[in-house]
Amino acid sequence: MSLLFMLFALMGAVIVLGGGSYALRRVLAHMEARVAVAEPEPPPRAEHGNHVGGYVPIQRDADELPAEVLSRARNLVALGRADEAVRLVRTRLGGDESRARRVVRRLGEEGRPALEP
Repeated sequence: MSLLFMLFALMGAVIVLGGGSYALRRVLAHMEARVAVAEPEPPPRAEHGNHVGGYVPIQRDADELPAEVLSRARNLVALGRADEAVRLVRTRLGGDESRARRVVRRLGEEGRPALEP
């Protein structure tokens, strides 16, 4: 007897849930018909000239580094520690030692004085 009772209870729950879902869909459809939805504005057009894509701005030059790294490398070069400057720049450029040496050589040619003692 209890198995039959559980089967009727399950069928009743399915009927109640189905009826509630149907009623909810009808109410939402009725509400959407009343509310006028504004047309979304189109996204802004991208300029082709100086546009940077994505969420993070890309570096303009492959050898371009942040200002604090350049100043630190410039100070190391002025202090005569070019190998340390190459290691610092190499880690920031992704491990390319020839590019790092080229950047450090360019910094050494600028001839700016060291900011650190």
